Amino acid sequence: MKAIELFVAEQFIPSITLGGAAEEIFGRLLEGRGEKPVLEESFAAIQRIRDATGLNVMEGKNKTEIIADWNKARNSLKHHGLTGDEFVVINTCDEAYWMIRRALDNAKRLGVTIPNEHDFENWVVINVNM
Repeated sequence: MKAIELFVAEQFIPSITLGGAAEEIFGRLLEGRGEKPVLEESFAAIQRIRDATGLNVMEGKNKTEIIADWNKARNSLKHHGLTGDEFVVINTCDEAYWMIRRALDNAKRLGVTIPNEHDFENWVVINVNM
């Protein structure tokens, strides 16, 4: 996956957009098979916690708002300049990590092998999980 190649080269901005595209494409393929992509499963987990505990998890936001928050960095980069915003403030490494993590989860659900997944995992171990 090109997003992983860019991530391990610490080119996080293009990694965000390509990782997000992969996550979305794999997610749509899952939905086409009648299966839930990682974003849907993640929201369902939040809803189960809300139901079980009565807690206002994720500030009580609905599914659309939460998914928009999860995709905010990608969408800010993708549409920068169209909204009149001059600056985008994001943690590029963190956002790229989560885009790729979600893409990998959807790929696994589809049975798609990502040959350079181990490069991503190794980079995280070396640079984050020290």
